[in-house]
Amino acid sequence: MKINKIEGLIAATFAPYDEHGKINPLIVSSYASSLKANGVNGVFINGTTGEGASLSLEEKQVLMEAWVKEQNEGFKVIAMLGGSNQNESIKLGKQAAGLGLYGVAVTAPYYFRPGNVEQLVDYMQPIAAASPGLPFYFYHIPLLTKVELPIIGLLETVADKIPNFAGIKYTHHNLMEFNQCLRFKNRKYDVLWGWDETFLAGLAMGAKGAVGSTYNFASPLYLEIKQAFASGNMERALNLQEKSIDFIQLYGKFGGPAAGKAILKLCGIDCGNFRAPVDSLAPAKQEELKKKLLDMSFFDFSINNHRKSWKS
Repeated sequence: MKINKIEGLIAATFAPYDEHGKINPLIVSSYASSLKANGVNGVFINGTTGEGASLSLEEKQVLMEAWVKEQNEGFKVIAMLGGSNQNESIKLGKQAAGLGLYGVAVTAPYYFRPGNVEQLVDYMQPIAAASPGLPFYFYHIPLLTKVELPIIGLLETVADKIPNFAGIKYTHHNLMEFNQCLRFKNRKYDVLWGWDETFLAGLAMGAKGAVGSTYNFASPLYLEIKQAFASGNMERALNLQEKSIDFIQLYGKFGGPAAGKAILKLCGIDCGNFRAPVDSLAPAKQEELKKKLLDMSFFDFSINNHRKSWKS
């Protein structure tokens, strides 16, 4: 398979729920319109941010069907197929192929974990084969899966076993390994950076594409970081990255993942609350979060502020 590498920002979307906690596919159209208007080049659905581990098979299918309607040449839809349930992932992979999604991804199994790269590749092989015409990505996030296998070893093993293997969504802090993966076999694979708060570091180590949750509501900021980096203005790039660090550090004080969904709501896209066990923000906490965001001028570089400079 010819690998067309992704450039720019891919938003790891939040699961859209109604006020009763049911999947609400009706919001997807306006959600996608906002992302497109703010320079985002696609979405990664049903992943960590999208609460894929908390969704039923049917809910994932509904969201795949809703998001593919928003796909076009300039806006890609990549679906996370799962991690620990191989049969379910195969079923979702077949549906993704039938729908014509841009690509698919899986994490390492995170309950019964693979003990070596060969076991991981053998696990992924039938899942990838379910959608042989789609780019297949491995979603490397050892912080959550606790699977810390050598990724260069994965790339060495996967070539002959998964013909549609396209690359890695790399959500790990090992910058050396990330760069090694980028350069593997004359830069054969598409390796996407996955840490928003160190986006600039990813660019410095060679990243061209990135997947992240904060691109849902702060894509103008990251596009300005990218523009400053490309023009050689490292002082400005670092200053902008520090703005990202400052608002992301609020997550720990305001419920972790739930803070991201609350910020998205403040920016005009209401995807409801997180499912248990994640605690959602009470109204008073939401107001406190809003005040802190205002104090740090967050909304000057969020999707609420439709500036033009990053489009040039």
